[in-house]
Amino acid sequence: MARTLAHSPPQLAARAPVGGDRRLVATALALATTAAAALHLSFLGHQSLWFDETYTVHVVRAGSLGELWDRIGAIESTPPLFYLLTWLWTRLVGSDGAAALRTVSALALIAAVPVAYCALRRLVGWRGALTAAALLAVSPLLAWYALDARAYGLLVLTALSSVWAFGVVLEGATPRRVALWALAATAAIWTHWFAGFLVLAEVAALLWLRPRTWRETLLAAGAVLLAVLPLIPLLREQTGDDRAAFIAGSGLADRIEQLVRQFAAGPDVPRTWLEAATLVLALAALAAGALLTVRRGLAAPGDAPPSAASSSGTDPLPQRDGARALLALAAVALLVPLVLAALGLYDRFNVRNVLFLWPLAAALAAPALLRLRGAPLAALLALGVATSLWVQTDWRYGNADWRSAIERVGARAPERPVIAVTPHAAPVAALYLDRPPATAPLATRHAWLVVEPARGPGERALQPTDPPLVARLLAAFAGHRETRVHGFRVIELTAPTPVALDPAQLPGAGLFPAARAR
Repeated sequence: MARTLAHSPPQLAARAPVGGDRRLVATALALATTAAAALHLSFLGHQSLWFDETYTVHVVRAGSLGELWDRIGAIESTPPLFYLLTWLWTRLVGSDGAAALRTVSALALIAAVPVAYCALRRLVGWRGALTAAALLAVSPLLAWYALDARAYGLLVLTALSSVWAFGVVLEGATPRRVALWALAATAAIWTHWFAGFLVLAEVAALLWLRPRTWRETLLAAGAVLLAVLPLIPLLREQTGDDRAAFIAGSGLADRIEQLVRQFAAGPDVPRTWLEAATLVLALAALAAGALLTVRRGLAAPGDAPPSAASSSGTDPLPQRDGARALLALAAVALLVPLVLAALGLYDRFNVRNVLFLWPLAAALAAPALLRLRGAPLAALLALGVATSLWVQTDWRYGNADWRSAIERVGARAPERPVIAVTPHAAPVAALYLDRPPATAPLATRHAWLVVEPARGPGERALQPTDPPLVARLLAAFAGHRETRVHGFRVIELTAPTPVALDPAQLPGAGLFPAARAR
C-alpha cells in the first residue's frame, strides 16, 4: 500500500480518489480495518483487568440508569457516554467479564480506522488520510487502549467524528452540516471532558478560516454548550475532590516526555532498540511532515490544488485551508490544556486524556512518511505490528496477571485467607477473589501470600518483588511453599499455631478472609 500511494502523481494525490484510486482506498481501508480487528478482538479478554478497570466494573453493575449516573459522579472522572454504552452492552450479552467490559473500546478503535480516513481526507488529501488510518490500525498505543475498559478508545472515535463534521462545515456551512457538527462535538464531550479542547480548536479554526459564517459557528457552539449543560453537576462532583491528584503529582516535563514516547511507540515497549527505532522514525516524520504542512498552509491561494472533492455542490476545500485547519486543531487542542496545566489552573494533562490528538499527529507525519517510495511508512507499520503483538502475547509487558495468580490459589485451597501484597491493586484482587477485604483481625494456621510483580526504575518487564512485609510474614509462618505465576510469587503459608493477622498492620497489602467465612 505504501509504495502504491507514494507513486501517485502529486496533483492527483492531493485530490479525492477517482477510478482505480477509489478501489485502492477501499481495499486498503478494508485491510487496515481487518488488521485492527485482528489485533484488538483476538486479545479482548487475554489480560487481567487492572486497577482503573475495577471502577468500570463497579459502575456498570449499577441496577438502573439513576444508580449508574450516581456511581459515575461518585468515583469516575469522565462523562457518562462510555459507561452508558458499556452498561447496555453487558446487559445485552449477560456478562461483565473482561472481554465484555472492553468491547466498546475495541469496537470504537476498529471503527476509528475508516472514520479517520473520512475525517482527515479534507485536511490532508486521500493519501495522507489513508496513511493516518493505516497507522491508527496498528498503533501500539491505541492497541493498548482498545483493550482497556475505559473511555479513551471511544474518545478517539467521537473526536474523529467531530473532526469529520468540522471538515464538512469548513467545506460548506449549510444548516444541516452545522447541525451535524454540533451533534458530533456534543458526543465527543459526553465521552470525555478533554474533547472540549478539540471542540474549542474547531470553533477557533472555523472563525479564522471562515469568518463570513461566524454567526453559524457561534450558534452551533452555543447549541453544544446547551447540550453539555446537563453534565455540569457531574463535572462539579468529579472535580470537587482529589481523585485525579495523582496526575498533578507527577512532573509536567515527565508527562510531556511520556506523551512523546507513548504516542510514537506505546507503553512498556519490550526492547530499547524497538522503542528507539520507532521514536526516531516517528519524530523525524512528524517534524518533516509538519514542515511540509506549514508550507502548504503558507502557499498562495492558487498554488495548491483542492484536497478533496465535494459531493454536495459546495466548493472543494483548498489544500491550503486543509493544512491550516489541521495545524490549528493540533496547536490549540494541545497547547490550551498544556498551558492550563503549567499555570496550575486545570492540571489533568497526561497521555490518555489527550489521546484524541494521536490521529492529528499521524496526519501531520503522513506527508513525510510517503516520501522515499513509502519506505518510512512501511517501516513504521511493521514496527507497530511487531510491538503490538509482542506486548499482547508476553505477560511481562501487559497488566499484572491477577486472574492467573488467583486461579492458582483457588485450584489448591480456596478456603484459606489471602494476603495480597500490592501497592494499588487490592481492588483487583478482591474482584478475582470475589470477596471483600477483611476489616477486623483474624487468626489462622494457613494462608496464601500473593505478591504482585512490578516494573522497577528503568525496567520494561514485570519482575517478581520482595517487599519487607513478605519477609515479616514468612518469619511468622514456620512453613511456606512458593510457586511463580507470571511474575507473581504465590506462597502457601502454614504454622503450628494460629497466627494473628491485622489488616491495619499489613502496609501495602490487602487481607481477605477465607471464602467460607463470608
